[in-house]
Amino acid sequence: MEAMAEQRRFSIWTILAPLGLIAVFVVALVLVRGALEPPSPAAAEPTVTATAPTLTVDASVPAFYSIRKGDTLSAIADRYGVTTDYIVQLNPNLNPMALAVHAKIRLR
Repeated sequence: MEAMAEQRRFSIWTILAPLGLIAVFVVALVLVRGALEPPSPAAAEPTVTATAPTLTVDASVPAFYSIRKGDTLSAIADRYGVTTDYIVQLNPNLNPMALAVHAKIRLR
């Protein structure tokens, strides 16, 4: 009887050991694959889009300004009490680093 019990125990382990090894392999595979996949769009961080601030401009500010030699965008903005971002928002084709003399820009 004892010999039969030993045989059964041995045969159970011969079946359970490979199954346990397969289970460990599957778990490791799932963990590695999950770490390699990029996050889904739903799990990604939300995208924040910035909008240009609106600015109330005094009526004394002219609608247009003709750029003079030596003008900078920040100097024009300071002179009329607006921000450089506001001027760029009104003039999307304006290159702040290359102002053309006599070019007209919008100020309001």
